[in-house]
Amino acid sequence: MDLQIGPFPVVLYAAMLAATIAGQFLGIGVDVLALGRKVLWVPLAISVLLEALVAARLGAARMGEEWTSAQRGRLSAYYSLGLAAVTLPLAVWVAASDGVSLAPTMATRNVVLALVVALAAFAAATLLRWGLMSLFTPRSAS
Repeated sequence: MDLQIGPFPVVLYAAMLAATIAGQFLGIGVDVLALGRKVLWVPLAISVLLEALVAARLGAARMGEEWTSAQRGRLSAYYSLGLAAVTLPLAVWVAASDGVSLAPTMATRNVVLALVVALAAFAAATLLRWGLMSLFTPRSAS
């Protein structure tokens, strides 16, 4: 019996995290070599693409059934919540440390702005990953 978080096996989340990391490194390479500049959206987009591909293919294989839209959405949301739990405290810390020399209200504004931007990015990534998983999920031969 597989260890599970929610209705999904832990191995699926681990594979998605590996895809996240691989996507970030691949995205950094693409960004530097092809675009010649540093933009955050390239590594993020490639990460979400690889997460969706791995989740759809491995998830369907592990669960042994055709996935519903609701299952794909739930997995995408659970994964984003897990990533947020790890990265949002770091985003708050970075935003707060940037505001150390500023007035306390500016530091607070930076933290709030960082949280709003991060939450919007997580929401967008969740929806994009869910949509991409729909494209990558194998269909049964019926």
